[in-house]
Amino acid sequence: MMEGRIKMRMDLRPLKGLQRRSPKLFAKAMEKGAIQFLNWANNGSKNESRKPPIRWGVLRGSSSGFVGNKLVQIFKQVIKAGSPERPSPASSGARGGLIITWVWNTNYAKKMHEWGKKAGQKWGKFTKQDMDAGNKWLEKHLRRDRDDLMKVIGLEFKREAGL
Repeated sequence: MMEGRIKMRMDLRPLKGLQRRSPKLFAKAMEKGAIQFLNWANNGSKNESRKPPIRWGVLRGSSSGFVGNKLVQIFKQVIKAGSPERPSPASSGARGGLIITWVWNTNYAKKMHEWGKKAGQKWGKFTKQDMDAGNKWLEKHLRRDRDDLMKVIGLEFKREAGL
């Protein structure tokens, strides 16, 4: 595992029946679902408004999504001028199977975003200004957006299959 990497997976076995009908169409539907979830996790969703802590946008710009071992999206994020860091999205490292993997890959994540170094210090000004950015954002999205992700994949499969 790379230093500073945050990696989360979601098991899609409840949708296995769709995969059996057409593995190729199901893979396409999973890709669209992976991209949708990456957007929800970085920008907020109807179920969870929380977003990654920010200072320059580097953490969001370092995220990528995989279906099996295929890279399907690198999240595009405008990095604020003056940023001392650059995004470093993952381009490999996912496993195969019915698994979607999202990776936030940057040393910025390891540094606890912009958490102060002095005892008692709170989030920095950019996170405070955002009001919905902060800790536990990814876990909250995995819990609160899981059902919607399953729906997106199911709907995309049906659309691809012409059902």
